[in-house]
Amino acid sequence: MGAIDIADCTVTDTIPNLGLKEFYIQTKDTVDAADTIDITLADYGISPTGLLAVQSWAHNTSNSVIISEANTTSVTAGVLTVTIAAGTDDDVRVIKIVGRAIPNVTA
Repeated sequence: MGAIDIADCTVTDTIPNLGLKEFYIQTKDTVDAADTIDITLADYGISPTGLLAVQSWAHNTSNSVIISEANTTSVTAGVLTVTIAAGTDDDVRVIKIVGRAIPNVTA
C-alpha cells in the first residue's frame, strides 16, 4: 500500500467556474490495489461538504481494457481520500469527482 502524489497525476477540469465542479484524475501506470490518493476538495472548487459523486476505472492489459472499480472514499476536513480497490497492480487509474462549490443540503 502506498500513497499516490496528486502532483504525479493528470487532472482535467471539465466544467470550470460553474456551481457544479467535475474533474478527472489520471494516475501513472504504477498504481496498485490498496494505494491511496488524497485530494483537497477546495483546490478544485468543491466545498469541504460539497462532494456529490466519485467514480473510478482501471485501465489494464496495456490500456486495452477499461473496467470500473469500486474504490472506497472518505472525506475528513475537506480532504477526499480514495483507496484503490483490491484487484490489479501497475495500472492506470481514472477517478471522476463531482461536487458543488456550496455545501450540500442534507436535511
